[in-house]
Amino acid sequence: MDGNSLIKKFLKKGITVSPDVADYISERDFYRIMESEKNIDHIDEESLSEIRKNKKCYENGLETDIVIEKCFTGKEEGKDVDEFVQYFNDRFFRLKEFLMNRVELSDAISIGRLKGYNDREDVSIIGMVSRKYKVNSGRWIVYVEDDTGMTKVLVDEDEGEWIVSDEVVGFKGVVGDDIVFASEVIRPDVPLSREYGETDEEVYAAFLSDLHFGSKDAFGNKALKFAEWVCSGKGVANKIGYIFLNGDIVEGIGNYPGQENDLDVHDVYSQYDEFREFVDVIPEHIQVVVTPGNHDVVRMAEPQPPLPRKVCSELHDRENVHFLSNPATVTIHGFSSGGIRVLLYHGYSFDGHVDSIPDLRENAYEDPCRCMVDYIKRRHLAPMYGSNLLSPEDRDYLVIDMVPDIFVMGHTHGFSISNYKGINLISSGTMQSQTSFQKRMGHKPDPGKIAMVNLMTRDVKVKEV
Repeated sequence: MDGNSLIKKFLKKGITVSPDVADYISERDFYRIMESEKNIDHIDEESLSEIRKNKKCYENGLETDIVIEKCFTGKEEGKDVDEFVQYFNDRFFRLKEFLMNRVELSDAISIGRLKGYNDREDVSIIGMVSRKYKVNSGRWIVYVEDDTGMTKVLVDEDEGEWIVSDEVVGFKGVVGDDIVFASEVIRPDVPLSREYGETDEEVYAAFLSDLHFGSKDAFGNKALKFAEWVCSGKGVANKIGYIFLNGDIVEGIGNYPGQENDLDVHDVYSQYDEFREFVDVIPEHIQVVVTPGNHDVVRMAEPQPPLPRKVCSELHDRENVHFLSNPATVTIHGFSSGGIRVLLYHGYSFDGHVDSIPDLRENAYEDPCRCMVDYIKRRHLAPMYGSNLLSPEDRDYLVIDMVPDIFVMGHTHGFSISNYKGINLISSGTMQSQTSFQKRMGHKPDPGKIAMVNLMTRDVKVKEV
């Protein structure tokens, strides 16, 4: 925030600012003063020094470790039909491999071999969904294809409601005349029998997203209040080793018509300056992971590259701050054990995916973790082409190839915690109040809640600010 805007902000609260400190007083100082128990109506060098002096950070002495397993760093370049073909082939064959590992599909054949089977003969196939339509009986005809051909599959009404275009799925059933009558629909999912991440030290990871610095509706004071609490060393604060900031760091500019009316800060670089002031409060012994979202200054198409150095250049130089892509996968605290694997996805595909499935359309905005479970079952973060903006890279970065121990998503502004097959699911809420757009859509955010996971026990605590 520029100096004049900040001074006006103080004046609205009945606080005058001495010219001696006007050039270097910060947004962080504003929130500290708002939280202060003292009755402050004027700020000069002496009072500002006293406010800052009272905020000494606690050093918890924890050692931390982070290994980046998956991060897209590709360059912007034109895409053609060949890139899309390569992209979908990569998706199909990787998801097919997961399905082939399912006991139910160990005998799956290629679609091209169906013509050699007799009517009513048992069969298993794996294919990518091309399209579907509902017939008079209420059932669904689903067109699926692989690299050898295409066929129709008839599935029950309930199963058909959950099938989406472009997902890779398996079917068991019997052969008919140019059709397969499916008795079972099988998705890649994650196995129950697998290695689970672990660590033998009690250390916490905190998860935030959708900070929206620069918005009139942003609760920058809540974000800074959390950072100050981390510095205090009180309670769980002295065991926090990792903080994840999962997209929509700032409000951005030009993301939707009329957005300028919702901005408190109209320059995007100044918005990131507010974010920098927030991160500056976090002690340097804590690892901070930052990923972009659809409001940030990277391309909208996923996978999104990390935030560029041109914003927050000072933070790029800090050893404990890691700018990663969306999505990204890291393993943390793997000293004497395998560590805990964290999958980060901002969640831009959520709206399109939820809208295509009646059950999710009715329930997922109240409980975003329902959609996250569905992503895991399909082993993909945007199963349906068109649910997000897509850049076809050399491989599909949205395939969930490594099973996470923690899966965190933002975007919805709804706070939710769940567990699926040993995976901690966190919809990380927001630091923004209900916007005019959300009011029109009937979406109610749940701001000011931070999920904190005990990496040793995998229990989750919730900090409210």
